[in-house]
Amino acid sequence: MTARFILSLDCEGKWGVADHLGADLHRSLNDAGLRLAYRQIIELLDEYSLPATFAFVGCFAEETQSLHRLMPELAHLGSKAADYLGPAIHDMTEGSREGWHGAWAVEQVAQAPTLHEIALHGVTHVPWTDLDRKGAYREMALLAQMETPVRHARTFIYPRNKIAHQDVLEASGILGYRLSPPDRSRLSSLTSEFDIWSRPDADSPASDVIVPIPAGFFVNWQSGLRRLVPNNISLLRARRLLDAAERTGGVVHYWLHPENIATAPATLGLLRSILEVVAERRDKGRCDVLTQQRYVEHHTGHQSLTLKMGRS
Repeated sequence: MTARFILSLDCEGKWGVADHLGADLHRSLNDAGLRLAYRQIIELLDEYSLPATFAFVGCFAEETQSLHRLMPELAHLGSKAADYLGPAIHDMTEGSREGWHGAWAVEQVAQAPTLHEIALHGVTHVPWTDLDRKGAYREMALLAQMETPVRHARTFIYPRNKIAHQDVLEASGILGYRLSPPDRSRLSSLTSEFDIWSRPDADSPASDVIVPIPAGFFVNWQSGLRRLVPNNISLLRARRLLDAAERTGGVVHYWLHPENIATAPATLGLLRSILEVVAERRDKGRCDVLTQQRYVEHHTGHQSLTLKMGRS
């Protein structure tokens, strides 16, 4: 059989950490650092000709002027999630003003030689478990007013991996969403990195409605205590996962945030090692590399709707 591999990236800028911004994050998630991290990832994927899913927070993907035009609606949403969006709006308008606008990143992904998927990672990054159905619909209505190509996304990654309101996604034209990994404590999550006997994911049952995409594994972020995990252990785990997926036809889905590389550049080295193994196996016919949308299409028979600016 053939293994299947997916790489998804949760693209957030500062929107992903708006509720706990501190001096370190303000310093590391600046525009220059984010541009470098995204460029390095795109160049790495081009080096191995590996397609990936870049799931953008809608607000991060929007052009600066357009997002300011939508500020009244964003402020209304902020009144419902003041602890989250209040700090974002303040820093975006009166504070550092850096790390909030990433339309340049969407353009870089769209113009890359390798054909990537542009997906959606929430509109404001407020967790959907904190929204009622009306609030979820209002977020998607805000997205429809935006100019970013992300508004045409067909797969979804939930902010903070908190799953809710799948019916709202389906009504908004979303075909699939990434499942949430097991809920673990920080210590349990850290120790799981040493589990070299982890199993790849199996497919969810066939469905004609919105498709759950296997949750997968976090690319170990080389920050804090996670730096204690040797890269050779993480790479051995990836090899064993791909071995098992090849035997069973399973799915190995890795994910991370480009911001993890901006805040801990050593993470890029581990990502390179994993992708090198994937590319080698793909070239030998042992592994198929999919985006989230390609996974959904294979799962349901949907015609390809992969989005690229100026390319189809």
